[in-house]
Amino acid sequence: MMNNEYLAPFVDELYTLGVREVVFSPGSRSTTLALLFEEYKQFKTYLNIDERSAGFFALGIAKVQERPVVLVCTSGSAGAHYLPALTEAKHSRIPLIVLTADRPNHLQFVGAPQTVNQNHYFGDFVSHYEEFSHPAEKIYWTYPRKVAQRAIMASTILPESPVHINLPIDEPLIPDLNPEHFQKGKTNFSISHGSVETASPIKLLGKALIIVGPDSKLKAQKEILNLAELLQAPILADPLSNLRSFESPYLIDSYDAFLADSNLCQELSPDTIIQIGQIPVSKRLQAFISANNQTEYIQVEPTLNYRNPQQTTTQIIQSDIASFCQSVISSNPDSNYLAKWQKAQSKMRKQLNTVSTETQAFEGRYIQAIQENMPENSQILVANSMSIREVDYFWEAKSSSAKLYGNRGTNGIDGQESTALGISTNEKPTVLITGDLSMLHDINGLIMGKTHKLNLTIVLFNNDGGGIFHHLAQKEQPHFDYLFSTPHGTDFSALATLTGLDYRLIKDYQDFDSHFKQALSSSGIHLLEVKTDKDLSLELHKKYTTYDI
Repeated sequence: MMNNEYLAPFVDELYTLGVREVVFSPGSRSTTLALLFEEYKQFKTYLNIDERSAGFFALGIAKVQERPVVLVCTSGSAGAHYLPALTEAKHSRIPLIVLTADRPNHLQFVGAPQTVNQNHYFGDFVSHYEEFSHPAEKIYWTYPRKVAQRAIMASTILPESPVHINLPIDEPLIPDLNPEHFQKGKTNFSISHGSVETASPIKLLGKALIIVGPDSKLKAQKEILNLAELLQAPILADPLSNLRSFESPYLIDSYDAFLADSNLCQELSPDTIIQIGQIPVSKRLQAFISANNQTEYIQVEPTLNYRNPQQTTTQIIQSDIASFCQSVISSNPDSNYLAKWQKAQSKMRKQLNTVSTETQAFEGRYIQAIQENMPENSQILVANSMSIREVDYFWEAKSSSAKLYGNRGTNGIDGQESTALGISTNEKPTVLITGDLSMLHDINGLIMGKTHKLNLTIVLFNNDGGGIFHHLAQKEQPHFDYLFSTPHGTDFSALATLTGLDYRLIKDYQDFDSHFKQALSSSGIHLLEVKTDKDLSLELHKKYTTYDI
């Protein structure tokens, strides 16, 4: 009996319990795992030469498929490159199963090459850690299945999260690929997840405000709209809540702009705030919440995680969102309160929409053009920093089947291309909206698009550095350009030669519309670069988003 064939039941159990995608990065010590997964012939597999990119690519797949995705890498420093993606997965509740191959115990702490202490490699960023042991004879075929079962349970129990299994693998690294091994030790084990329902009806009185933040798994948009109608409550809908795919008089999408008016904020003070999902991107909304710190503040959560950084929550209700919305009873809802929000919304949205007449290169008008030209059943990954903020302002609530995603767990600018390519594996038209610094962070992720023939349209807003800092307090500080604005002068057209993508430098809005439509109807990776000026963008941003009393 060869050394490592007991891992075959481990592979089979993962498939039996719902895993369908595996992302490899090449290496020697992980040979056993890679060969077994590939020989199983049922998984959709991807090979990414860079573990950092591979982590975000798997994250993208798990977002759209809403199931655990397996990552496989070799020993040593390889696994360390997964950490950025795992921090995002942990905080955005995405299930990943990380399998790190390792040197066997007798080669630890003796100076063996490509060997580090991989025990608890990822700390608290995984919900479960386990080190594989070589099983005793009596549990040779069943033990590996139990490890797989624990990994699946830990990654999918609410809140979903990444898990880490470390596998010390001894030589010979080439396993016995006898297909019969995959079926050894098989049982009828299964996992089923029920929804958490509220125990009794909830009665709400007075002026209610509903806040819905980023949540790519939110399925209760219609129930939330029904709740708003019941309560006569405005819904402040972050673009990543995907509530802006609906048309409703209860949806407020321009709140960040008009909440700059302190007098209006006092008029809009609620009796009750209901928060669903993460906190929205809007800093002005967060300031509004903080100012209303005596208000009844209800967080609705399938888990019992605290997700209000203003720390004003008075009650956490553990429930799936649809069940909560259906359990609420209202008495004497205040329609006048709703009317105040609607008046501000109507005025602000009309002003924001005048961006359609802008002739100078401005991100806001391009966001509007993207929304107008998105095809049916398409999807967008919005990068962090200024990209998500411009979408927050200029993405209007209107009927659409396009779905928006973002990595808002830790809000990093890394891994955007890889995440978008992972999302694109469901073969729907996919767009990435990103800035130049985010783009630079993950250029090597584009290689996956070439090697696996994936389709992605990238809209790159290139202002030659950190444009967001022109909106922040750092703008007036010494050494601003060197430390914060960080001009880099990168020629992104070179990516056409480096990665084989289709590159277009956009001349104007008409040129963009033409190339954007063409890119979405063509295969391969398309990069549409829009060059903007940081100071001009700041000026235009103020022009369109300043609320005029």
